[in-house]
Amino acid sequence: MEQRPARLGELIEKVIASLGQAGKFHGWRMVSLWPEIVGPEIAGVSRAIRFSEGIMTIVVEKDVWRQELEMQRDKILARIRLHSGGKAVKKIVFRAGWPMEKENENRGG
Repeated sequence: MEQRPARLGELIEKVIASLGQAGKFHGWRMVSLWPEIVGPEIAGVSRAIRFSEGIMTIVVEKDVWRQELEMQRDKILARIRLHSGGKAVKKIVFRAGWPMEKENENRGG
């Protein structure tokens, strides 16, 4: 029986797992998939900015959006876990205020 060639993604996951970094890889993958996970409306007012020790940090445009997303936390976490590797995300933390605002103020923009 002929063996099928391994997919590149499968090989990468095996290497990452062998290095003990699978959780970090999958968590950061969920950060990059944030717009796909939550859709265009929520992605327009929020950004996934960090993954560390099972915690995904999301910044939102305004406090009112932070409150709204906190009420949807379980639903969003369930959507994350539908993705391959999504179980690496154990908790979501929402913070109000774009981190880039301070950076742009310091640059005069």
